[in-house]
Amino acid sequence: MKRFMLVWLVMFALGLVGCTEPEKKLGTVPTEAPKKEPLAKTDPSKVEVVAAPKIVLEPTLWATAEAAAEDCSKNLELVKTIRGEIVKVAKERTVENTLVPYARLRLALDRVIPMTDLMKEVHPDAGVRAAAEKCEVEAKKVFSELKLDRELFQAINAVAGIPAADKLTLRFRDNLLREYRLAGVDKDDAARAKLKQLQEDAVKLGQEFAKNIRESRLEVEFTKNELAGMPDDFLKSHPANEKGIIRISTDNPDFFPVVNYAKSEKTRQKIYQAYLSRAKDKNDEVLLKLLTTRHNYAVLLGYADWASYTAADKMAKDRKTIADFIDKVAALARPRMQEDLKEILVAKKKDVKGAKTVEVWDRFFYVKKIQEEKFGVDSKVVREYFEVNKVKQGLLKMTEDLFNIQFKRVIGAKAWFDGVEVYDVVENGKVFARMYLDLHPRANKYGHAAVFPIYTGVKDVQMPSAALVTNFPSGENAYMEYNDVVTFFHEFGHMIHHLFASNHRWVTQGGINCEWDFAEVPSQLYEEWARSYPVLARFAVHPKTNMPIPEELVKKLNASAEFGKGVHVMRQMFYAALSFMFHATAPEGLDLQKLLGEMQKKYSPYPLVKGSLEYASFGHLDSYSSMYYTYMWSLVIVKDLFNQFQEKGLMDVDTALSYRQLILAPGGSVDADDMVKNFLSRPYAFDSFQKWLTTK
Repeated sequence: MKRFMLVWLVMFALGLVGCTEPEKKLGTVPTEAPKKEPLAKTDPSKVEVVAAPKIVLEPTLWATAEAAAEDCSKNLELVKTIRGEIVKVAKERTVENTLVPYARLRLALDRVIPMTDLMKEVHPDAGVRAAAEKCEVEAKKVFSELKLDRELFQAINAVAGIPAADKLTLRFRDNLLREYRLAGVDKDDAARAKLKQLQEDAVKLGQEFAKNIRESRLEVEFTKNELAGMPDDFLKSHPANEKGIIRISTDNPDFFPVVNYAKSEKTRQKIYQAYLSRAKDKNDEVLLKLLTTRHNYAVLLGYADWASYTAADKMAKDRKTIADFIDKVAALARPRMQEDLKEILVAKKKDVKGAKTVEVWDRFFYVKKIQEEKFGVDSKVVREYFEVNKVKQGLLKMTEDLFNIQFKRVIGAKAWFDGVEVYDVVENGKVFARMYLDLHPRANKYGHAAVFPIYTGVKDVQMPSAALVTNFPSGENAYMEYNDVVTFFHEFGHMIHHLFASNHRWVTQGGINCEWDFAEVPSQLYEEWARSYPVLARFAVHPKTNMPIPEELVKKLNASAEFGKGVHVMRQMFYAALSFMFHATAPEGLDLQKLLGEMQKKYSPYPLVKGSLEYASFGHLDSYSSMYYTYMWSLVIVKDLFNQFQEKGLMDVDTALSYRQLILAPGGSVDADDMVKNFLSRPYAFDSFQKWLTTK
């Protein structure tokens, strides 16, 4: 699973709850031809020279704990100062004396809260990570207070004189008012104080939940014989000690190769049980407290539960729509899942006499084995075509060609770790964004793959910046699993979404500030390029022959991907149902382990792993809360959007330009439904997804 790291708490804190109308001009990509006006004759001696506004070109990264504390304090003090200026205005409320300074207030928060999220997950210095966590609590406390500030609410509500034609500003104001009401600004003093405390508690509990997962790195000991089947480069990078013991961690770069390649079921079981046991001694209690806090918050605001509260500003709109969607997709996927499991069990019985069930530790190994035997896809052969650096360069070059931009490496630029690569993103000779690639594992680093927005692009104020964080193998001749290649493309889809949505006046309308259940559309759509032979042939070459990956092998890869689709989709719906039901159930008497077992039986292809506690390390319960369904919801839209590229070709620049203008560049300035209608010239349909899921 991939995780987009603009986590829910950041979105809540920054008020990213809905989108507005499109601007007529977005970035350097015009949406309509400018009107030509006749040139007036001007006396050069009377022309006033106006200095260009100073634009922030790169984010202020925190190198030390002291720098983190200083930058945090500076921005939070600025927030309080601007707040004071706004409420002191005695004359008629206008855009210039209220909304413009309020936007500066939000910009100060934008420069702090996403930074805390990045620094606490990737910085090698424990002091900086601790300072980031402290700042996160302080910043979200300040914002919680602001959202319950009646004087600010009344000031925004009193803004008058916005022209009807200025739809973006009208929607900026109206969305702010909606955010305040959702936060409970209209409640009495006692209720607002309780909401503030609950929000602060939720932030701290979410931090604790995520930290426990991050720091729960377990190791399992194996002999070389127990690791039979592992690729040679993996074994070389994991030498045995003097006693012949090889230590394998639960970090993704160790875990996934073992469950994919280890022939011994006991080996796969051992590492999988450890993987599902991370943080179980701590997070069972922490999660229940977090769920209780969220539930109480939602109820105090007048909602039945947290799932209902979070649905209110999404595409889904309400809890029932989400529940129906989960069951609709599960009903379509279940027959295919059952067929997959029968075939997997047949394959397993060849290795394990008398086998009666397919376990979760069999999922990768036997799906891969069947793909090899049935379709002629040898994953060890496939991975030889995907050397990490060549994949990276290929992805960058493909994106350059598709969108007519350039990625320029900035040698010596500041970053949080020496191995981080820094790029300027250039269009028509002008830098418009800054990108960071932190691709390889190290101690105390976020263990999955994610894009972390840093600064949101604001027109004439600051350039957008973001970090792509992964844990791909490092060193010379380091090779990736094909699934990791797809992950790389997925995360890069998030990256370009954030960077292209960069030329808006209002900070809440830039970046990936669309509805949450649309946020995975650009990322999942970009995965399709990783399945295209013409795209892969650009960079996937064999290390010995230097020949591109054969087209026939790519066809086999795509054909083999059809197998296992049923178990994969049902596994995703299990996670969707689990996250939803945890937040749709009142905490009084909530038995987390019992509910886990019920969801496992109803949705999961695999039985419960005894002794484990999967939800304790399910990080999305913090970041996505009840909204894990959004992956599949977004995929429904993706399968419809992709038809446009299939008709014209994946490298068709005109289709890519339309996609950039109508889907990526709007950011939060257009409702998601309208973005799709603008691109497709119609509402999206469920048909393409259903065909993809049910057709063999």
